[in-house]
Amino acid sequence: MVVWAAVLTAFALPLRHALVATDTYLSGYWATVTDGDELDHFAWRDPQGRTVRGAVRGVPEDGVWDEEGEGTSSIAGDRVWVSAQGVAHISESPAQQDMVVGYAGAGVVLGVVLLVSRARHQARRAPHEALRGT
Repeated sequence: MVVWAAVLTAFALPLRHALVATDTYLSGYWATVTDGDELDHFAWRDPQGRTVRGAVRGVPEDGVWDEEGEGTSSIAGDRVWVSAQGVAHISESPAQQDMVVGYAGAGVVLGVVLLVSRARHQARRAPHEALRGT
């Protein structure tokens, strides 16, 4: 019984982590930067169409480099993910990484449990099959 409680806990913790991250991700939104050439002052539109200004996490302090290797501080046209608290992140949401870790962890635990259960089932069945002569 203690083993199953440990297994359930080992499955539930990463699954909870993933579900919280999914909720965080879904409560935010994706936007396109519409204006901003200063590193800490960019603009984008929220889902209601209002212009929001603020910093974007993940923009290097020395600016952004274009395809020709020219340095610029403009990220206009780039996509940002904005959390429900209004914190913008360039390119990807930190919640996406947490979702991957959580769901993968729960999947690994589930896979191990299935393999162990199958092995135990086969081990229990083997002596009975030997007695029957199969």
